[in-house]
Amino acid sequence: MNHGVPYFLIVEILGKLTVKSLLRFKCVSKQWFRLITHPHFTDQYLSNQRKKDPRFLTAYFKIDRATKHIVIASMVINGISLPDTRIPYRHQRMDDVPHDGYHMLNSCDGILCFLGRFKIIVLNPSTRQHRILHQSDVDSFSPVTDPFQVAINFPQQQQQLGFGRDLVTKRLKIVKVFNPYPNIGPLLHHHDYCEIFTLRSNPKVFWNYIGKIPYKFDVSSPYVYVDGAIYWFTDDIYHLEKTEVIIMLDLNMEKFQSIPHPSCCSNRQRRTMQLGSLRESLCLAQQVSDCELNIWIMEKEKSPLVTWEKLYCIKLLSNDL
Repeated sequence: MNHGVPYFLIVEILGKLTVKSLLRFKCVSKQWFRLITHPHFTDQYLSNQRKKDPRFLTAYFKIDRATKHIVIASMVINGISLPDTRIPYRHQRMDDVPHDGYHMLNSCDGILCFLGRFKIIVLNPSTRQHRILHQSDVDSFSPVTDPFQVAINFPQQQQQLGFGRDLVTKRLKIVKVFNPYPNIGPLLHHHDYCEIFTLRSNPKVFWNYIGKIPYKFDVSSPYVYVDGAIYWFTDDIYHLEKTEVIIMLDLNMEKFQSIPHPSCCSNRQRRTMQLGSLRESLCLAQQVSDCELNIWIMEKEKSPLVTWEKLYCIKLLSNDL
């Protein structure tokens, strides 16, 4: 008779431990290693962590030119910090790597994504495990644009990226939307293109080229990841009324679709609107005046119609003091 601890109880106990403890217990036995690294356990563990009070962590990176490493560190907030992660940088000359050569995209389930000129780094700061991906060269044929500059930091460049999780396959995906010819031809010939990288255990997996997409993205507006989808602002140039819409990319189907913003938000107010995530739903912040900010939330309906609800009306302090 087996007088040991029941298996279901081991699973429950391990699910309440910290990541640091789980990393140590992976060495207890092969059975525990398989359990802790099993996708079902990791998904359940992540779900339990989401129910707890959120912990905020600010990450930053620096270049250690003496040892040729990229060092990703964290600031201590409310007594919480993580050990530094040192990633070897195998570039011929470290002097060619500027301090702003890497830009951090939004995190997804605690996983960080850093975009560089030539490579992309995906990092789990809790385990200090990382993966280095090569930038796609699909758009490198362009004679007029540097494909390695990022739209978030260089608005004149026609490129946008997104980072999120496919909730069906549970895999992380990196999305790249770009225009290889931003300054050639009339406006209507400016098409955006898309390719997607799915993080798998197979290191030989490459970018999946989706091809031309029927939308023009606002490259100066950052993306938002919510519940298995990525959202951007864009102008739909194919509609005669040129109604500005929100574009959603379903990370499982890898299909784009347009979503109207709240009817009260006109195109002229675009620069006063910002997308965000609230209560695991897409939200939109609209500054209607110097003294008022409205927060809208997209309601999850079974019907294909999208509805918005004004959740908050925040009165701001006036500058006229």
